[in-house]
Amino acid sequence: MELTFLQKIILLALDDKGWFGASEHKIKFGLVGSILFELYKQERISIVNDEVVVKNVHSTDNVLLDRVLNVIKASKKQHSIRSWIQRIVYKKLMLRKTILKQLIEQKVIGREEYSLMVVFYQTKFPILDIPLKRKVQEDICESVISGKTLDDYETMLLVIMNSCKMVRKNFGGYLQFIKLRGKIIEITQFKNPQTESEQALKALQTAISRAILASNVSIHV
Repeated sequence: MELTFLQKIILLALDDKGWFGASEHKIKFGLVGSILFELYKQERISIVNDEVVVKNVHSTDNVLLDRVLNVIKASKKQHSIRSWIQRIVYKKLMLRKTILKQLIEQKVIGREEYSLMVVFYQTKFPILDIPLKRKVQEDICESVISGKTLDDYETMLLVIMNSCKMVRKNFGGYLQFIKLRGKIIEITQFKNPQTESEQALKALQTAISRAILASNVSIHV
């Protein structure tokens, strides 16, 4: 089964038992950042001086991308990437729920609900297709450890995993974990971005991290 880029992100954000854990809050911002990345790759938006600029208002034929594109193109003002990430997260566009539903329909994950003291409910999404998840993890590990040139989607996936605390969750048991983690950190620092794509990836990485940091501060104030 071939997963979409966004489906891979949600699958990797879950542990095998189906909990988001430490990624529960962060993945909301990472997912919106990933959708902005997809819109950038499909040339619906451009990133100019850390701001999002609409280039093409036509549908992408992807319901999730179109939901976000419609919000951006309806705005009368331009905003920074970080601002758009925060605004879209709090608009509750059902982005994560839509992807979870897709994965459930494809029988990649299940859905189980638990009652705590009758009043509180928790939902988990246990992985049903463990071999598929392992294949995704192993492909990432091999690409990073081998030092091959990564494409933009592979690099963006590492950005999300690093920003949303998903690296140890997926690779903590690997013998090469320390080396792998170090390489992921090195790749996602973007010390000397050369191309327009690398500059966009760096801008997205910075915006996601700052949006998560700002949300953590607001939660504890």
